[in-house]
Amino acid sequence: MVADRRLALHATLPDRYARHEVLTSTIDHRGRLVALVADPGQDFTPIPGFSELWPPPRYDAIAVICDGAEIREIPLTDLGLWFNRIDTLGEGIVLAAARCEPVGVDRERHWEPVPEGELHLTDNVRVIDGDGQTRSAFYVGDGIEQLMTDARGSIWISYFDESNYWFPNQDGTRSYGLMIGLARWDSDGGPPWMAPSYTPDVVWCDCYALNVGSDLVHAYPYTDFPLIEIDADGVRSVTPNPVTGCRGLAVSGAELAFLDQRRAGGGFRWEIRRARRQGGAVTKANRERLLLPEGRHPTGWARGKIGRDGTLWLHEDGNPRRWYRYEL
Repeated sequence: MVADRRLALHATLPDRYARHEVLTSTIDHRGRLVALVADPGQDFTPIPGFSELWPPPRYDAIAVICDGAEIREIPLTDLGLWFNRIDTLGEGIVLAAARCEPVGVDRERHWEPVPEGELHLTDNVRVIDGDGQTRSAFYVGDGIEQLMTDARGSIWISYFDESNYWFPNQDGTRSYGLMIGLARWDSDGGPPWMAPSYTPDVVWCDCYALNVGSDLVHAYPYTDFPLIEIDADGVRSVTPNPVTGCRGLAVSGAELAFLDQRRAGGGFRWEIRRARRQGGAVTKANRERLLLPEGRHPTGWARGKIGRDGTLWLHEDGNPRRWYRYEL
């Protein structure tokens, strides 16, 4: 029998931003609600079939960091990319555009090394300080799923199945590659750590879930869905896992919680599939059906899916202003 579990209301974007468009939001490593908001008078365009908005070629926005009753704003001017991922970094923020523009070379040349000067790679991550000044901007590849920072200032980026990246070569060329999976960047865009080269027996077609904890990072990649544990030195372990196809992850010691969701009865069902890691294996445990704090069933897909240690934060599709919390 599946038990009901009510989520806790974690944070709500203050009413002062009710007239603003919310371009993206998240929960940072300190549990703060962080959002990128913009005045709707700048001709943002709804995308058919999606809850997101397409921005004009240039636009202004505000990064909002909510720490309980304390609210801090970072004004941002003349943004030129569709920044739809955000997190904090030190006293400032980091923004990412999930998709990159074409690089300016014919597709037929993607399978041969191309001189770097002939490529037009988009700097789709921007690091901004607390005064709104850009400190660095760099290219991280196309197909970003999640952007999360940690307390040490690392930038973790997971990718979905359409991801690609132009890898630098020692001779000044770059080579096109598919399916990055997971990468860790520093704040100035130096050479990244990339997961696939360190996990040769794992298929990184799509990183379905990511948990960036205080000491360890856990990843859950398609197609085989192993539980991968990563520290500052790289991959520590790869554990086979019978819990497959989930989209969120909380980790507390040996206890695991995977977020599953599907359409049910004309609506949506969010469910936690509990498991335990022990003796080099993951074993299934019980299930919990998630309800929102007032006891109602969700009316859309779970979005956000920010996992940090034993906590998972979620919001309903179309409402990034209101975040809920699940704790192991």
